[in-house]
Amino acid sequence: MNIKVLGTMLATIAVASVIFFALQTDGVDKPRPIDPANVVKSTINMTGMTCGHCEVAIEKVGQNRGVAKIKAISEDQRVEVEYDKTQTDIKTIMDAIQMKGFTPVSYEDESGLHEQNVSKAEMKEPEMKCGSGKCGTGKCGAQ
Repeated sequence: MNIKVLGTMLATIAVASVIFFALQTDGVDKPRPIDPANVVKSTINMTGMTCGHCEVAIEKVGQNRGVAKIKAISEDQRVEVEYDKTQTDIKTIMDAIQMKGFTPVSYEDESGLHEQNVSKAEMKEPEMKCGSGKCGTGKCGAQ
């Protein structure tokens, strides 16, 4: 095979590969910027937060799509959250917190207090990383 032909084939393959991979990433759900006009502020009342490690674990929910700001306060058993209502909702945020092993009890927003409509029998027992009273012994397990 001629070197000129081989070079043309390699260049064609390289261009085709770049186009292929560029098209693949266009379908990825890219994070959208948060529009301040759509931001909702809520306070989630919690149980199970006992220390700073609990706060850090909960605040990682702030990496989720649509969450603008999140601040967990273990002393008051509450989480202050701001989110873009066009990208997420309070139930999704509370579910993400519960998946971390903590229990959202209710939330407050501009329309008032909203209790969780979940009975104790229906509520999945969370696997606590923290909150089991072991934080003072160094057995916290928070990552």
